[in-house]
Amino acid sequence: MVKRMLVLGAAGLALAGVAASGAGAQTTSAFLCYSKFQTDPGVWPLAKTSPAIHDTAADLLALGYWQPYAEKSTPTNTEITGGYYLICNLPTSLNPMQSMVVTQKGALIPMSPKYIGEPGLYPEAA
Repeated sequence: MVKRMLVLGAAGLALAGVAASGAGAQTTSAFLCYSKFQTDPGVWPLAKTSPAIHDTAADLLALGYWQPYAEKSTPTNTEITGGYYLICNLPTSLNPMQSMVVTQKGALIPMSPKYIGEPGLYPEAA
């Protein structure tokens, strides 16, 4: 009986480890901008996981917040994977690239109408 409980316990721990490693790969927040004077974006959760969270990133996008731009040439305080930096307001030397967006993980993907208003996807600038 004890041996069976040990085997079941070990199997449960292994499953918990697999679930935890998968959960760590998921993104739980998104960067957003709210002011024309802002350089670095703020961070907001994607879901209401506690009573302390009043607004999600999607709620704030609906209220007028916007996605920062992802670019590689001008370092800012907000760096994401792939060597991209997020900036709220582009300097005149940079222009948004309408055909590409950058994910939270730093992957460059073609823009699609289904991505409009999707938190965690940032227009590429060059």
